[in-house]
Amino acid sequence: MQFPQGAICLFLLSCTLYISQDISAQEAWSAPATWPGGQVPQAGEMVTIPVGKKITLDVSPPALAGLLIEGELVVADQDLQLTAHWVLVEGLFQIGREDRPFSKQFTLTLNGPDEDFRGMGGRFLGTINGGSLEFHGSSASKKSWTQLAQNAFLGATSLMVAEKPTNWRVGDEIALAPSGYDPYEAERLTITAINERQVSFTPALKYNHWGKLQEYTGKTVDERAEVGLLSRNIIIQGPENGRAEHFGAHTMIMSGSGAIRLEGVAFHRMGQPGREARYSFHWHLAGDRKGDYIKHCSVVDALQRGIVVHGTDNVLVEENVTFNVQNHAFIPAEDGNEMGNQFYNNLAILTRRVDEGFFAFPVEGKESKLSNQGEQRPSGFWLRNLHNPLIGNHAAGAERGNGFFFDVHGRHRDFKHFDVLPQPIVFQDNVAHSCSVPGVNNNAGSNVAMYAKVGHGMGLFVDNFFINDEDNIELHFERFTAYKNAMSGIWNEVKHIKFTDLVLADNTSAFLSGEALIEDALVIGQTADTIGGRNRVLRHGNQRTGYYTVTQGGKKKPRFKNATFINMHEGTEKEAAAFIVDYKLDLRENFVEGIQLQNSRAAWMETRGAPGRTPSGAMLFDADGSLSGYDEPTMFLHPTSPLVRPDCDFVEEWNAYLCPADQFINIKVPRWSRGPRFRFYLDQPDGQRIHDGGLNTRLTRARVKEELTVSFDEETGPLEAYRIGFFPHGTSPSSFVYLRIPYPFPGVRLEDALGTTIPRGTSEGAVRNANQTAYFFDAKTGWIFLKAYASGNGDADGIDWVDIAPGDQEEGDITSSEDPRNLVLTESRVYPNPISEATKLYLSLNAAAEVIVNLRDPLGRLVTNAFQGVRSEGSHTIPLRNLEELPPGVYLLEVEAGANKETILLHRP
Repeated sequence: MQFPQGAICLFLLSCTLYISQDISAQEAWSAPATWPGGQVPQAGEMVTIPVGKKITLDVSPPALAGLLIEGELVVADQDLQLTAHWVLVEGLFQIGREDRPFSKQFTLTLNGPDEDFRGMGGRFLGTINGGSLEFHGSSASKKSWTQLAQNAFLGATSLMVAEKPTNWRVGDEIALAPSGYDPYEAERLTITAINERQVSFTPALKYNHWGKLQEYTGKTVDERAEVGLLSRNIIIQGPENGRAEHFGAHTMIMSGSGAIRLEGVAFHRMGQPGREARYSFHWHLAGDRKGDYIKHCSVVDALQRGIVVHGTDNVLVEENVTFNVQNHAFIPAEDGNEMGNQFYNNLAILTRRVDEGFFAFPVEGKESKLSNQGEQRPSGFWLRNLHNPLIGNHAAGAERGNGFFFDVHGRHRDFKHFDVLPQPIVFQDNVAHSCSVPGVNNNAGSNVAMYAKVGHGMGLFVDNFFINDEDNIELHFERFTAYKNAMSGIWNEVKHIKFTDLVLADNTSAFLSGEALIEDALVIGQTADTIGGRNRVLRHGNQRTGYYTVTQGGKKKPRFKNATFINMHEGTEKEAAAFIVDYKLDLRENFVEGIQLQNSRAAWMETRGAPGRTPSGAMLFDADGSLSGYDEPTMFLHPTSPLVRPDCDFVEEWNAYLCPADQFINIKVPRWSRGPRFRFYLDQPDGQRIHDGGLNTRLTRARVKEELTVSFDEETGPLEAYRIGFFPHGTSPSSFVYLRIPYPFPGVRLEDALGTTIPRGTSEGAVRNANQTAYFFDAKTGWIFLKAYASGNGDADGIDWVDIAPGDQEEGDITSSEDPRNLVLTESRVYPNPISEATKLYLSLNAAAEVIVNLRDPLGRLVTNAFQGVRSEGSHTIPLRNLEELPPGVYLLEVEAGANKETILLHRP
């Protein structure tokens, strides 16, 4: 039936309008009249679509030398191919629309020579000067990725997925993530049949893959292998010889571009190794790109990175899958000034190392070893700015790399201020697993540091961003799962960070090094998932640890609240524990509380690597006794700690002394730009001088009521003006410590942080009797004797500061105890302990008194009188009688002088 044209407009009004807008104004590529001279472009030509020209690509042209789109190129909805050396868009390149996606198959191949066109290099798809990409493939409706619902073992040709594989088709390619410690156990499969959630494929599986949820103490442990869709109906690719040439294609979105919206696109053989700014898909210094997105796409067999955001803000990267990508797969912030880039529910499977000699950012003189952008340790997600939301992403396998790497190393210092911007950090519901290290039982380096070639095998690695105490910043990372990582689930170096709701399972160590607050953590040494075999061995031979401090200085401030440790011993042959503490753990404030242990040793104080019996200041504060089982605050001390006293118990299983937590005071000396070195020493009654053992001389720890000597470097001598701060470690406020401080200057004045004068006593004895911070200065000998209280409140920041400066302060009144008899016995201790023939009692008296020493059993029953007699004011050494024949066991030594009575715990081996 024939209708007049006007009737068609009335009968099919909407269709007629659509045709008028989308077809009639466009010219067909295949029509000779579309082109100048009436000739369709021929092979090898460089084609320009000028401004104002709208062309529909309705045929597959011969290979072109280049394609410049100043006007518009719209791909017809039919199976097509386009091959060109490069494509530069200054107008519009459109394949489908958001409301009517492209439904056929389109492939763009970029195969040009190694030459540069307008600063874009070669083999590129690029946009500039208002150029827009609108690529909307119908395959965006396909499920991007899911996880297994059942285990899939070697030889299987089908698998069950957790969610319906929406719109997957026979012939589609999928990638199955590894379940063990080797990222190369990822597999690439082709679908042969689909029945609901059961997917059949070829070839048969070469490896085992885990697909079950596990429950431990009410928490779900999800180690199900991911299954990602690789096939899309729009393909952008480099030539087949790109890998052999180390020269694939690349995409660049430049500043001033128009809208960039991609979905349902696959990128194959993209990226150019060893070259800056030549990545698979790449926003390059593009500024604020709010509204831009890349969704439901895949990057497969990339030679150089996956999806990169560089010098660009506010783009959306969502539901994308990368597989077999060299270098970092996803980069939300390349330089460190990028903000607000949203990375949601993306999956990176098998992120691979860069080929030797092909770093794009080599460190000068070390091209084959180091990169300023961490290329020697590729990561699923690598970024230099914390302010880019990452939610629901999975990093599934990185070769000698990391899952998520927040990397400040090599970043320009001009970007330091971005670290402390008052904006929330969004890192939620992310997962990392199967990050490897070189070798089996070593780490290809002298340590496991974050520097140089090492610092890999971590699920999450947070470098030391520029956040200081005064910045009032707390980073919050939530609901993170890490498993089967060959070094650690998490390594953190930044200050003021909190990790909440963690599941760290089957890693060599759950949390390595770092200064962080960890709340609500489930740590499992070995789950039911044994795919991949045993965890690897840390360099000192330890297996399975929840927290491990490395043999280095730096910021070590572990704080654990409500953490459960399960099966730390399961399948191990060597030391394993919830906490393994290195002998050089920094003396910062750390604590654990709310700890639960199941088939797990509480702790192990590491001595490997310690030269001889080096004094160690390492200690771990068990705030509620839940780790030790003492049910009261307890301090774990290293076996070589100079702070071990008779009131400590040695626990061989933990290689640690356990001591009352309220017997410790911290002493802090702020840094000065130049000045002498100094140390704190404890003078023993037997004449020995014990170094404090602290890693950091400006933060040490003392036992309450004991006396330390400050010793400055002999060549430079003491300073005239500086400050010392005191604060308790544990639960006992208003404890004090004595300091002897050299001060060979004519006069001195001591003040607190508020400028209030600290009382100066008439003698050392008067200062000892004071019940407040006070001092005595002996100008003849050039020594200050200071009694310093640590109140726990302090003048500032909870620290009681004492400022020392030149002055002519006179002696004044100091407040003494109401009952002088309470200060008769100022110190009592036994050394050595456990008991030997050389064991003696050391005590100090402020007044002459009768001293009675009785030995009792643990029930308080008298065993023997070890000493009784009158002693004068001062320090005394008292041999103890009747101890030689004691049977092995624990005893209480009761020391009484005047109105004072103290009890010391003794051990008889």
